Amino acid sequence: MRKRYNLRGLPVLILGCLLLISQTASAELLAGVDLGYGRTSYAQVLGGGKLNNSEWSAGIWARYDYEDLLFTGLYHGSLGLRGVNTSRHLAHVGANYRFLEEDALQVFGGLGYSLVSIRFETPEVDSGQLNTLTGHGFTGQVVVDIAISDQVRTTATVAANPWARWSHRTEASTNHDVGSGSTFFYRLEVSYHLSDDFGAELSLLGNNFGVKGDAPVGTKGSSASVNLGVTRRF
Repeated sequence: MRKRYNLRGLPVLILGCLLLISQTASAELLAGVDLGYGRTSYAQVLGGGKLNNSEWSAGIWARYDYEDLLFTGLYHGSLGLRGVNTSRHLAHVGANYRFLEEDALQVFGGLGYSLVSIRFETPEVDSGQLNTLTGHGFTGQVVVDIAISDQVRTTATVAANPWARWSHRTEASTNHDVGSGSTFFYRLEVSYHLSDDFGAELSLLGNNFGVKGDAPVGTKGSSASVNLGVTRRF
């Protein structure tokens, strides 16, 4: 039986952590789930040609405020449409310190850790053979939070790692270190609190990634999706 290694268990793991946290956390814990639609454009795939496709996606996220500290977590997964069997997964956790607070504006800066996985199993890439690229490493990040009113909040998050370490896996072999590359993502969110506990949110999530080198690893791509979801305050 063919083994498929992917990150499908990550949403369950993160959701389980949120449920555990909610038993002890104060009302400063905010979490959400969302569904989205977007596109991914690969300027280069495995040292070869270009690939463009539309995707549907799903994600979960959480933020926990404690005095001047902000802890964040995010998982976002997407699947290719129109018969193009590709998928991407982004998981990120971060710890931030509030270094600016002025009226409704708060600015946080800190460090995080990101993991990006890109999977191809489509005739457009390597004759349909399974290829998976995984990049991970620490990131620098900035979070800008603006409370427009008691019900409406906007948040912008940017995280980048120009020296991510990448691995490459096929059905026949795995190379755990194919060199360095980059990972970058941003998330722009507008949320509306319907009540003390529940709310709705609209977000734009973008992701850029690159693996240096020629075939069989050189890959460059970017994605963007519009997401609609619900939030819950614990």
